[in-house]
Amino acid sequence: MQLTFPVSDQRGPLLAAAGATVALAIGLAGFTAARGGLAHPRPIQAVAVTTAIPIRAPILPPQAARAAQPSQNPNQPLRITGTVGTDLTQSLKAAGVPEAQGRAYVRAIASAIDLNGGLSVADRFDLVIEHNHENGGLGELVYAGLARAGRSDVELMKWTDGKHTRWVDAQTLGASQGMEMPVAGRISSGFGERFHPILHTMRMHDGVDLAAAWGTPIVAAADGRVASAGWRGGYGRAVQIVHSGGIETLYGHMSRIAAQPGEAVRQGQVIGYVGASGLATGPHLHYEVHKDGRLVNPLSVNMVQSPIQGEEAHAFNARLRGLLMAGGA
Repeated sequence: MQLTFPVSDQRGPLLAAAGATVALAIGLAGFTAARGGLAHPRPIQAVAVTTAIPIRAPILPPQAARAAQPSQNPNQPLRITGTVGTDLTQSLKAAGVPEAQGRAYVRAIASAIDLNGGLSVADRFDLVIEHNHENGGLGELVYAGLARAGRSDVELMKWTDGKHTRWVDAQTLGASQGMEMPVAGRISSGFGERFHPILHTMRMHDGVDLAAAWGTPIVAAADGRVASAGWRGGYGRAVQIVHSGGIETLYGHMSRIAAQPGEAVRQGQVIGYVGASGLATGPHLHYEVHKDGRLVNPLSVNMVQSPIQGEEAHAFNARLRGLLMAGGA
């Protein structure tokens, strides 16, 4: 039996278009995912965003990862990375991922994102397999990462609190905070259906408009990475930022952009200035929020506490750092 998932070649769209196909070959000896095991996007009612920069060692190119395996310390975790390409199954096999751990990797990633349209040919898989001290071979998959082009990354580590073992998202670890309003201004147009002031038709307004004086600084609503910065049709000069937890924000109609694609930005950092570029009747900021590829009212995004706090969060970070540093040796 064969299960396929559409992927996208695009690097920065808020909604990924269908592109090439990632084939996940499933059989008695293939990589399988239990029926019903492909997770759907998590509910939007609560969103966790943290100021902590995810702990991640540099991703090794596939050639380096494969070359390092023969000399890998048998008592150290094994880290394997590579590009998803058009066939995730073959890419995992080519990088030397054992069958059982490959299946575990697919299940872990599917628990965090919807694989149907959630993968791109340019995405990079990153996994760490623990050493089995009993038989001297490879043990369980303990880290499952996916660096996604133009979307929020996935960084999952297997964690036990002494009672339960579960996959924990490293990007939502630690103290959480709210998303900051990107500009101080009154709401001149809300989220939802409205009569467009220029096109003179009823249509969906995908965000909120914040009226402010020309040149007012616009700041990042939360920590993240700039996915795109430039002219964006009716949005005019716009900046798109990818955050942790499947959150993406868009800032439109700028007079000037102060951010670069690929740049890491912190909450409150200036990314541009209010203007009226694109389809705009006057100076204001058009602000959008997407969660797992779906529109969200920016005024309804609530925050939740991370499942791991305090000293346990420090222990989690130390464990994650040790796995990635040892596995990348």
